[in-house]
Amino acid sequence: MTGVVDSQSETLEATRVFIYTHVADTGIPPTSGEIAERFEITVDEARERLLILGATKRIIASTTTGEIWMSGPFSALPTRFRVHGPTVSWWANCAWDMLGIPASLNISARIHTSCACCDESVGIDVDAETGPREEAGIVHILLPARRWYEDIGFT
Repeated sequence: MTGVVDSQSETLEATRVFIYTHVADTGIPPTSGEIAERFEITVDEARERLLILGATKRIIASTTTGEIWMSGPFSALPTRFRVHGPTVSWWANCAWDMLGIPASLNISARIHTSCACCDESVGIDVDAETGPREEAGIVHILLPARRWYEDIGFT
């Protein structure tokens, strides 16, 4: 039985790595069809993998489409948090994640967002070595971390 569990874990890890590599390289997650093609499985099997990965809260599939919604810190859908790297741009899920993208990719980036209270445009330069260049600013996180996944779309 251990061999089956190890094999499934390796398969899920390979799928996770494929998803993150695709997002990092292209700015968008792969579709279930692209996952199915890469691993020579059916689209339904690819979506089943996404559901299993969702239990880890790394990859979250949309409950309506079955496609990737979030692969933290990346969002598959447009948000107020846009991160521009040297050659690729990504949507971030939240203010925390907009800083997590350059950190996780170890790149310098320009972030475009807006103030939550007044919608004023905000630009933040992030250096790969030193982090955000701006010295002023506040990131307000609505809920404590232990409650983020109660409704991750709201948080």
